[in-house]
Amino acid sequence: MKRSEILQRVGIVPPPAARIRLIVDTDAKNEADDQFAIMHHLLTPMFDVEGIVAAHFEQKAGYAGHSMEDSYREIEKLLSLAQIDDVPFFRGCPSPLRSVQDAPDSEGARFIIRQARLPGKLYIAVQGAMTNVAAALNAAPDIAGNVVVLWNGGGPYPAGRPEFNVMQDPDAVRAVLASPAEVWQTDQSVYCTLEVTLAELKRQVYPCGALGRYLYEQLEEENHREYNPNFLLRSGENWVLGDNTTAAVLLMNRYRGNWRMERAPQLKEDLTYGPNPQGKLLRVYGSIDVRLTLEDFYAKLSLAYGGGK
Repeated sequence: MKRSEILQRVGIVPPPAARIRLIVDTDAKNEADDQFAIMHHLLTPMFDVEGIVAAHFEQKAGYAGHSMEDSYREIEKLLSLAQIDDVPFFRGCPSPLRSVQDAPDSEGARFIIRQARLPGKLYIAVQGAMTNVAAALNAAPDIAGNVVVLWNGGGPYPAGRPEFNVMQDPDAVRAVLASPAEVWQTDQSVYCTLEVTLAELKRQVYPCGALGRYLYEQLEEENHREYNPNFLLRSGENWVLGDNTTAAVLLMNRYRGNWRMERAPQLKEDLTYGPNPQGKLLRVYGSIDVRLTLEDFYAKLSLAYGGGK
């Protein structure tokens, strides 16, 4: 089924001038929230989702060269459950950059380059390691002026701290921050506010067909498998749908004043921030509208697949 047929169920037709060309770059099998974010982008009519690129998460314990392939297979499974067969998806780089200048080849990086050379701004929703975007920018510096990188990651300002997405490939972050590409950042202190409970998801997501059941059940399984009382992000009955920030920053109005400009920091070896007076300016979000973001996702999922209340 075409994505446009699913969007007809949502029933929202945005003005043509509001449409945004977008690529989703995702470590889809890393945890359990990327799947929610992928669907949020696919169910948003003003997003022209050109394709999805699989990202690795090799720095997570227990992976040895297959995490990107796991992400690729998860994207494939999710699109099948969503009954969408016309959105292309690609394998990205299987491992971190070897240096800040590294430009490894992958079908995902080539896809990013092709799309970025087409007319109009290209937004790239980065929901994991920055590797694929950095590889594309290093291989084709000419695309930097035509992309906006929606970066879901990094520690909070001013000092920063080690953060999962940065840990996956610090050199890729350094490469993107050093490039002329525009970056909108939602750091850990912001994305962790997209907090939900399992009860909320069971009521709002689980009833939405085979897709809704899968979204809920894979998250519930992950919660049991990965729960660690020393991991402060989890209480046992909650989860953070942090990757949905890359949809949120495009859905919110621009009068809110909820972002500021910061100089791109120096990313130190311990993954904290150092001063960089010559760094380019980043758009750094200080908050997002959690209600708008979650309710928008629940509504679209229910309209497209039925069942939510």
